[in-house]
Amino acid sequence: MSKNSLKNKIKFYLIRIYRLTFASKKHKEVVWKDLKIMFSSLGCKHGIYEREKYIETSFLIGEDVIADYYYLIYEDYFHCRVDVLKDYPEDLVTELFILSTHLNNVLNIGVVVVDVKENAVLYYEKKPLLVPFLYNGNLHAQLSGHYKTSKDIYAAFHRLVQENEAPAIIIADLLSKWNYDYDNGN
Repeated sequence: MSKNSLKNKIKFYLIRIYRLTFASKKHKEVVWKDLKIMFSSLGCKHGIYEREKYIETSFLIGEDVIADYYYLIYEDYFHCRVDVLKDYPEDLVTELFILSTHLNNVLNIGVVVVDVKENAVLYYEKKPLLVPFLYNGNLHAQLSGHYKTSKDIYAAFHRLVQENEAPAIIIADLLSKWNYDYDNGN
């Protein structure tokens, strides 16, 4: 192990110990500050909403399809949210619920919700603030993981709506892809 690597590990450890001395009220402030710093360093367009403690940005979710992503701190949790499908056809509601149920059964992190009031499907994750508070690198990892998974979920619902593919076929293909990605370290 190199000296720089050891120094970085010690520095990281000491920062975590120092942060443990903070009152739980301070966790929100620190994570919010870390989140804003991270977004500033990413260089992507984003909006910061101080009072509500959320950041809104847009990323490519599908081929030529841009989605709005929301990252917020609320009730001692860090949340990631994206609408993967807007204005779905009413005649596909049953299939949408079936596909979302299949996805929720296999997802390790997050939940897919069919919002019948908004006529949308969203993918949502939340973690207790303590995780990104102690491991601020976790913010980027959570955003990256949420983004990658949201693209797969978007593609699944796109297949259902655009290609009228059966939910069982879609989930089988997605599981196969995820197993392949996992086996190959992706």
